[in-house]
Amino acid sequence: MVRFERPAKPPVGWPEVSGGMGAFLIVVARFVPLARLPFWGCALRRATGFPCLSCGMTRSFDWFARGRFVDSFLVNPLGFAFALTAAIGFVYLVLRPLRLPRLYFDLTERESLAVRIFAIVLIAANWGYLIARTLVQRA
Repeated sequence: MVRFERPAKPPVGWPEVSGGMGAFLIVVARFVPLARLPFWGCALRRATGFPCLSCGMTRSFDWFARGRFVDSFLVNPLGFAFALTAAIGFVYLVLRPLRLPRLYFDLTERESLAVRIFAIVLIAANWGYLIARTLVQRA
């Protein structure tokens, strides 16, 4: 069951926590020159030439922070989704005293399993996209 309700008191839940962490990661990706660090980079890409599951995530966060949303999505769709989720969570964190309505999920065991399988399929599809984009760029 999915319900949308206003809480009795301002909660601190996953939207606020992910918003705080995500805002921190977006600020770090935007203002800290991580790509210039000598140890920064993907070891799998250097060894095999193919991207790992999170290749381009920092660049995606950086471009999201700069407002380049299409580029953020194209470089890593999963990174864009994480950055967008973090931005929404940050709004919940800042507006916590207003007790914004929240979305609650009460899933059965079967529905929970379906959500987990769907998440794994999305992660695999994102990785396939990254590999396909690498192969197209080589051609």
